[in-house]
Amino acid sequence: MKHKSLAPWLVALVCFGPFVAALFIYFGPFGLSWLPQLPGSRELLQDPVALPAEWRPAGEAKWQLIYARMSPCEQQCAQYLARLLQVQLALGREQDRVQRAVWHAGGLPKLDDSGLAAHALDDDVGRRVAEALGTERMNGGRVLVASPRGEVILSYPPDVEQKELLRDLERLLTGSDR
Repeated sequence: MKHKSLAPWLVALVCFGPFVAALFIYFGPFGLSWLPQLPGSRELLQDPVALPAEWRPAGEAKWQLIYARMSPCEQQCAQYLARLLQVQLALGREQDRVQRAVWHAGGLPKLDDSGLAAHALDDDVGRRVAEALGTERMNGGRVLVASPRGEVILSYPPDVEQKELLRDLERLLTGSDR
C-alpha cells in the first residue's frame, strides 16, 4: 500500500522536477556568469543602437553587415569590405536577406560594388550614430551587425575571422523570420 501512495509523488517529481530546477538555477542567486560563452571576439551590445530611418535598407527589412570606421576608407578598408562580401556570398540562398554597408568619415575610394550602401559618419546624423556606438570603439574600424528592426546588436573587431562572422549570421538568419 505504501508504494501506491508514493507513485504519484515520483511521477510529479520526474515531470516537474527538471522545470523547478531550471527555474531555480535561472532565477536563483548564482548569476549567469557560469554559463558557457560562445568562443569568439563578438561583443553583444547591451543597449542596441537604433539606426536612422534613412540608413535602413529600402523595401524589405534586412539584416545589415556593416564596416564602420572614423577615418577615411582607404586600401585596408576595401580589403575588409571584400571580406564582408565573401561572408555574404557564403550565406548561399540566404544572402539576399543581408545588405552590406560601409560607414566612414572622410573620403571613400571608388568601389565597384553595387550592393554596398555607404553612409558618412562626419555629418550630423553620422556623428549621433558614432557617439551612440562609441567613437573610440570605431577609430580603428569595427564590423557591426544590425537587425531587420534597424538596431545594431553585435560588434566585432575589423579583423574578425570570417568563419566566426558567418556562423553568427547563419544563427541569426535561422532564428529570425525576416
